[in-house]
This record gives sequence, C-alpha cells and structure tokens, in this order.
Amino acid sequence: MPRLSAWLGAYCLALPPTLAGQLSAGLSIGASSYSSAARGSSDAEEVQFLPYRPTSFGLLLGWGRESFRLEGSARYGEPGLALRGVPFDTAGESPGGVLIVSENAFRVASFAGGASLRLLRLREGPVLRAAVALTLERWSSPGSAARTVAGVQGGLALEFALSPSLSARAEGELGFTPASPFRPGDLPDGVTTRSTWRRSLAAALVWWP
Repeated sequence: MPRLSAWLGAYCLALPPTLAGQLSAGLSIGASSYSSAARGSSDAEEVQFLPYRPTSFGLLLGWGRESFRLEGSARYGEPGLALRGVPFDTAGESPGGVLIVSENAFRVASFAGGASLRLLRLREGPVLRAAVALTLERWSSPGSAARTVAGVQGGLALEFALSPSLSARAEGELGFTPASPFRPGDLPDGVTTRSTWRRSLAAALVWWP
C-alpha cells in the first residue's frame, strides 16, 4: 500500500491550478507598542503599567495563492516594564508624571494563525493584503509563573516581489487581548488589570520554494 505521504503528494499534484496552493516560509523583524495593561493610583495620580516596546524576531509559514492564503507565525521578544504617570517627586510638581522603564523585564513568545486576502495590486507592482488571525501569547518573567493570554489581530501588508521565489513585506498590525499579560498577584495592591491593545510594525523576507 502506498504511503500516506505519497497519496497526499499525488492529490496535491492532481488539484486544478485554481485550487492548488504553494508553501512559503519567511523571517521577520518588528517592533510593538502596548496600551496600558494595568492601572492604579499614587498620590492622586493615575499610574499605568504597560509592556514596553519589544523588538520581535519571527518565523512565518504560509500556504495558498496570491488571492488567498493561510498563514501562521511564531515570534519572540523581550519587552520591558513601563510605569507611566509616576510623580517626579513627593510634591508631585511634574504635571502628568514621568515614565519609568525596566528593560527586558519579560519574555514573550507569540503564535498566530489566520488568513490573508489580496485587496489590490498597485500599478502592477506591490500587492496590498489584509489579514486576520487568532493569537496566543506566552508571557514569563524571572521569579514569576508564566501566563498565557489569547486574542485576535488584524493588519495590512504591502508585498514586493524581489524575484520569482523571493518577496519582501512591510506590515502593520493591531492586536487585542481581553486579558492582561500581567498576573494580578504580581501587581501592587490597588492595581487592576486591563485588556490590552498592541500596535506593531514589521518587515519580512518570504521565500517561495
């Protein structure tokens, strides 16, 4: 009996051109900014706790055609912990407070799976695509148990063909997690967690074998 892989290979070859897909793989680098993930008060000032601007490195996988693709990604970054709104001194003379950042306070591994759709081709050049995905983020920090949060994201990407088998991509994403990446037990008393928004910009090289 032929192996299952042989049957799958024969099936893919038998697909009509309109249904056949193509695998792709890529590497990405990007940066993100986050909304407040927890809030409290100090000396009548609101203090916000937020993950601070990690640089992320990722692997991309895709299957499909230019018109429609299934896509997945795995990314890793090391965000800092930022406190915004902390009074400058005990007198609180600095309006709005200051921003205090502890760098590389967290490790975050994020995984996304979804689909992208071609919107239009710009003058027979780059292709504009829209994408939506489900996300899973694994947050950890020294001395604290890891925390996993799920969410969604959507974005737009501009894809440039460099050769028949290589393309470059610039993309922007907006992500949302209903749960905060911070564990409530790790925060000071009086601080409450919040759902979190993420804005990301990234560049990628994608190979079509």
